[in-house]
Order: sequence, then structure tokens, then C-alpha cells
Amino acid sequence: ITLIERLTAGGFTGKIVLISNYDDFDLVRQGMVLGAQDYLLKLTITTQEYTAMLGRMKQALDETMRRRRQDELARTALDKLERQQQAAFWQKLLLAPALNEGDAGKLDQQKDPDIEENGERFYNLLLLGIDYDADDEGRDYAEGKGMTDVILYVQINRDSGQVNAFQIPRDTYAGEDLGGGLASHTGKINELYANGPDQKNRINNLANKISELFKLPVDEYVTIDMQAFKTMLNNMGGIEMYVPWDITDKGTGELLVPQGTHRVSGDTAEVILRNRNYTTADYKRLETQQYFYAALVKSLLNDYTLADYYSTCKVIAHYINTSLDITEIWGLYATMLKVKPENIYIVRAPGGAANIEGHSQVYYVDRESCARILNEHFRSETGQV
Repeated sequence: ITLIERLTAGGFTGKIVLISNYDDFDLVRQGMVLGAQDYLLKLTITTQEYTAMLGRMKQALDETMRRRRQDELARTALDKLERQQQAAFWQKLLLAPALNEGDAGKLDQQKDPDIEENGERFYNLLLLGIDYDADDEGRDYAEGKGMTDVILYVQINRDSGQVNAFQIPRDTYAGEDLGGGLASHTGKINELYANGPDQKNRINNLANKISELFKLPVDEYVTIDMQAFKTMLNNMGGIEMYVPWDITDKGTGELLVPQGTHRVSGDTAEVILRNRNYTTADYKRLETQQYFYAALVKSLLNDYTLADYYSTCKVIAHYINTSLDITEIWGLYATMLKVKPENIYIVRAPGGAANIEGHSQVYYVDRESCARILNEHFRSETGQV
């Protein structure tokens, strides 16, 4: 029995037959549970029985080898098909509407001597959802240049396949100075992209503030118009998400999205991401957004094919600005294919609602808790700050 245990634990792929002088049912049962295929009693075994047993084992081994060869052929065919699909996908993408920096401009984040470079094995991406609706919540001060409703810092380790995402609430208090002597209207970080001092390369306004507040380097960025984000989800058939509580209309009290697991379309996602009608508006909205981001990442990794990605890219390419070129996008895609859902960690900057410098309902970041999270998950042991 011990020998069988060791053989199966070591990955033995042959067939095992118990031959014993003991007519012990418990022994037979234990051997069968551990992986033995047959049992013969020495006291009564005949030549014919022994020969028949060998024939059965040979037949079983032949069948195992046949299935193994079939599996290998199938895997080879699938690998070839996947390579062909990938080649076709990227060839089509090259011919699709080009992705470029657009209004966001050229990234040139100020270097901070306290931040140690993580090296080539890391992607440090800044993902932004831009809301261009100037009429939303009286945002006319952005002059149609867009407010960052979604700010997600994503670090991808090429070697380990670990993905860490850091959600920065849009209402995070970022100070009274936008830079260059410009005064903030709201004190919130979501205003920086539109109104910061670098109007040619607006991405730097936010990237530099993230460096100042969180000591996080930004290597590349992707921005997407929130309207296109809605279109993207609709085009891909939505995502499955658990909604942690009822979402109701602020004016009418109408139930918009009930608590529970739903297939969330782009239109529903917009309601989820924008809704503030909670008793603790900021906290619950941010919690709901975290559920949404986790569901989105899981769906993108597990549920969608190359054809889905291509058809979506064609639809929304004009609404995306990015510093990534086509080669870097390919490298990022190849890396993400290897990522397992259990290796994805999403965390929100810890803190809560506060009134600061006359600004009501800003989000105040707990510096000590935030530093612990960033040092543990986003920095090397030698690069902690």
C-alpha cells in the first residue's frame, strides 16, 4: 500500500495490480482507492487468469497511449490555431483605426529620486476613464476637456504574472494648487487632467500628481472616453458582476439595479459607476466600483476571444488615447494571457469623506495605511518609502 501511495504521488502512469496471499477486502479496497487496477490472490491464481490479467493491462496501457497521442495532436492543432488567430488579430489591428496619444499628449512624468526603478519585468500603467460631459454635476469649469472619473494604477509583473491594481478615488483631495500657480476649483484629483499647467500634454498633470502623492512611477498610460467604455461593454455582451446593494434613482427612488449577481451591460455599468445615491455616498460608491473592476478584469481574462477584442477595438479605437505602440500592446496582451484570476489584487486608496479647505465631500487618504499597502504590493523591499 505504501509503494502504491509513493508511485501515484510521484506521477506514475503505468498500471498497478495487487497480488497477495491475503484475502482481505479492506486491503483490496484501499489499494483500489489509491489507484490499483486489479487484484489477484496467490493461493488460487491460475496461468489463464494471470495471462488474462496481463492482456487487460496491456489493453488498458494501449488505450492510455492512444488517448495521450490524441491529446498531444489536439493540443498541437489548438496551439497552431491560436497562433494563427493571434497573427490575424494583430494584422487586422494594424489596419484598424490607429491608437495614439491624441489629446492626452506625450507622457513625461517628473522623476522622483525616492522611487527606485522596478526594471524591465514590470509594466506600470495608468488607466483613466474620461468623462467629457460638462453638464454632469456642474463640471463646466473643465471646459469640455474631460474629468477623470476612473483612475486606476496597474502594475503587472511579467515574471510572476502578478497584477496589482490601485484605485484612486476621483474625489481624492490633491491640494489647492494645480501646479504652475493655478488654483484648484474643487481640490479634487479628477480636475488635474483638464486644468493642470501642461495643456499640451495633459496626462502629465495627473501623472506628476500621482508621483507626488503616492510615489508611483507611470511608464505608460491608456485613457478611454466613458461613453466609449459603455459602448465597449455593450459590444462585448456585458460582464457578470455581483452588485453588493440596491442601486436606486436619487430623484424618484426607483430601483435601478437590485442587489445580486447580474449580467451588466454598458448602460448598467454607467449607472453603477456614477451613482451616488447612498446614505454613505462615497464609501458605498467606491465599494461598488471595486466589485465592478474585479468583475471586469475577470471577464476580460476568461470570457472573451480574440474576435471579441478585435471587433471591440474597431468600434472604440477613436475614443482611446495611449502611449503604447502596437509592439508594446502585443507584449502586454501576451503577458496578460498568462495571468490567473487568483493573481490579481485590486485595492482602493484607504481613507474616507472629509471637508478640507472649504471643499465639501472630498476624499481624504489615510497616509499611513496607504503607505503600508503601496510598500507591500507595489514596491520592492529596497524601494519602500
